[in-house]
Amino acid sequence: MRQFIKLTVTFLIVLFTLIFVLIESTEYVIDRNSDFKLNSNPKYLVLGHSHSECAFNDSLIDNFKNLSESGESYFYTYFKAKEVLKQNPSIETVFVEFTNNQINESMNYWIWKEKYMVNRFPKYSSFMNNYDKLVLAQNNLSGYLNSTSLSLKQNFSRLLEQNFSYSKSIGGYRYLVRDKTDSLLNNIKISKEKNILISEINLNYLSKLIRFCEQQGKNVILIRSPQHKKHLGYSNELTYQKIRNNRYSSIEYLDFSNFPLKNSEFGDLEHLNHKGAKIFSIWFDRLLNTGFLKQKNKQATINEEIKTRTHNNVYKK
Repeated sequence: MRQFIKLTVTFLIVLFTLIFVLIESTEYVIDRNSDFKLNSNPKYLVLGHSHSECAFNDSLIDNFKNLSESGESYFYTYFKAKEVLKQNPSIETVFVEFTNNQINESMNYWIWKEKYMVNRFPKYSSFMNNYDKLVLAQNNLSGYLNSTSLSLKQNFSRLLEQNFSYSKSIGGYRYLVRDKTDSLLNNIKISKEKNILISEINLNYLSKLIRFCEQQGKNVILIRSPQHKKHLGYSNELTYQKIRNNRYSSIEYLDFSNFPLKNSEFGDLEHLNHKGAKIFSIWFDRLLNTGFLKQKNKQATINEEIKTRTHNNVYKK
């Protein structure tokens, strides 16, 4: 019996060692050969979740690339940004979506809940260190193991196919067709801010993202994309502004949340549909092309533009 246990333990040690070596070796090869190059050689990049994904139609904005992706936390955005910036020296300015829901504790689930992890971990595992992986394993071990198995499978496929290109699978502008704002407004219930629980891990990776951009000599600007004025996400506004002022006061911040649009130009209360994105993107393109980024008080310019703009004043590209 003792001999059997000894053999079993030895077998398991050898097995797990082989699996570990297999994972490490495949990730090493992919890390060394990964291709995050962007064909358009953009000067400007926007990163974030669905808000910026639906707001910035990069086909209407000169020298601009949208790599936002729905449901993406800063944890995963950080690894994407590192590889993109290292391989695309043309990028000068990185816009990072920073809006109300990104401070909430619910962002933790976007990091390690299994339905999010199995989607993103296999894509970025090759660019994570042991600490990053430990964050996931400590908070959802079964999800981490399942995601690791899926990651190994996908990495093998990449190696066999010699397919190291990531540029088409890391986000992009989303052409949103829906228009359900009016129906949502009919059933809205305004709530006041309560005790807000913060996702420290999400904000920690935002800080890491900012530091990396600065180390690469990139201009970093936090932005808040247009949202409907009755969006319930504003309920944590006091805490949101406190965090922004306390933690990110040294980082430039541009607030487009009050950009005026009709209800029919929102997909819902927090996302622009393709009609709203077209209007906003053409306006944003004009702003960039007037040397806006060289101005000292950019927010004052934005506020004045928003104040004077009407729905009939649509700029054509």
